[in-house]
Amino acid sequence: MARAQEFPQQRDNMEVNSTRALVYHWRIFRIIGLHPPPRNTMWGRHYSAYSVVWHTVFHFCLWVSFSVNFLLSNSLETFCESLCVTMPHTLYMLKICNVYRVHDELLHSHRVFRHLDSRLSCSMEVQIVEEGVARAEFIFKFIVRGILAVLVVGILYIGLASEPTLMYPSWIPWNWTGSFSAYLPTVTLHTSAIIETSVVVLTTSTYPGTYLLLLSAHTKALAWRVASLGHNDPLPAHRVQALLAGYIQDHQIILHLFKSLERSLSMTCFLQFFCTACAQCTISYFLLFEEIGVMRFANMLFLLVAFTTETLLLCYTAEILCQEGESLLDAVYSCNWLDQSIQFRRLVLLMLVRCQKPMILVSGVIVPISMKTFLVVVKGAYSMLTLLNEMRKTSLE
Repeated sequence: MARAQEFPQQRDNMEVNSTRALVYHWRIFRIIGLHPPPRNTMWGRHYSAYSVVWHTVFHFCLWVSFSVNFLLSNSLETFCESLCVTMPHTLYMLKICNVYRVHDELLHSHRVFRHLDSRLSCSMEVQIVEEGVARAEFIFKFIVRGILAVLVVGILYIGLASEPTLMYPSWIPWNWTGSFSAYLPTVTLHTSAIIETSVVVLTTSTYPGTYLLLLSAHTKALAWRVASLGHNDPLPAHRVQALLAGYIQDHQIILHLFKSLERSLSMTCFLQFFCTACAQCTISYFLLFEEIGVMRFANMLFLLVAFTTETLLLCYTAEILCQEGESLLDAVYSCNWLDQSIQFRRLVLLMLVRCQKPMILVSGVIVPISMKTFLVVVKGAYSMLTLLNEMRKTSLE
């Protein structure tokens, strides 16, 4: 009977699998050569060769095309237009390398999430985690729609252009504008590579936020457990103390997972902040000070929104995690520690000390990932835009 009181509706947690929010990410990772299948399958035995060919055809060749075009820039206009695609694409290649580097660590976090799923003890905690999963899935679908919109605008830009053009400025090592027979295969291959890159952008821009949202949901569920401790049906002192000790262990698991995610995301997030500021600056300059057509304007505008949304999403999910960490600290104060034993109060003090440090993700050792940092990025982009405008005025004089 006491067991039922401690863990009401415990069967609900058997249906919870928070890692299902990551299913599509890892399917994409497998397709693009980052998540090998079992070695006993035919695909698994040849997956290394498949991965090399995939990355060479879609990623390396497109990167060379963007980079050479950037190096051949002969005006501030072409410089800005080339930089705003070359730098982000380079960042996505680095993100791919980072996923390959932390592959095993990310998969280990799935086992940790499954363990935390098993620790859910009532329907309210199950609902909290399910809401976190639903939020992650909603964001993923929202980003899918956004990327599809960017691709549709880009394809319309190609189709409505008055002369042969590509979706984004690139260097092509043959004469692709001389005849339709050369133009059609070139634009098809280039657009296919852009579509594949869009899939990479989708998964590399959403998987960090998904992990952070899942961690936030489990932190919130733990806060609910801790806050209700001692307020329900009375239990023996040793049972309440044992429950608190288990919650402290759950908190330690969450903190270890938090540090693991921080190590996995730190450097790429730092580069993303810099890359976003540069992309915002160069695209804004291109849109504000250059005379371009409507479709070309729309194509670059959608690209600007996509880059900004990617960084905003990262900062937003990190902010949620920080807030849930603060809520956990409040939950420790909210538990009924006044009516408990001395040993229980000592454990409460121990958990309070461990909750004092805020759960703030740090990129590049010193830069916190938060909404304030996002505002700093936007301000930095504006400062660089002002500098480019001054350069433009000087050149006109």
